[in-house]
Amino acid sequence: MSTATLTHVDLENEMLRVCRRMEEDIEILTEVSNDRAEAESSYKYKHARAMIEQTEKTPVATKEAHAHLRASEDYKLWKILEGREKATQQSLIASRSRLDALRTICANVRATGV
Repeated sequence: MSTATLTHVDLENEMLRVCRRMEEDIEILTEVSNDRAEAESSYKYKHARAMIEQTEKTPVATKEAHAHLRASEDYKLWKILEGREKATQQSLIASRSRLDALRTICANVRATGV
């Protein structure tokens, strides 16, 4: 087991690394959020269009199923992008927690004079 001492410089370097990661994640989140919104809009449009185009007398559930099948690729893309968006948000939350912990450790190191 290593008992290496963390220095103030080590902690600052780690904080900078976490900040850079957060900046990258923010850029990714912006892009993925826009893509997700476009995919959601596309799915809802195609689904609505498919519902309107059905003129036969069938139960609503059957019409919904047919409309969903016609727009299934858009639905799949929407849900994949939604998952990526949530994963990126969670990454940002984890990075924020790491940064808060590093600040606390940095304050403790400063207080001990290392």
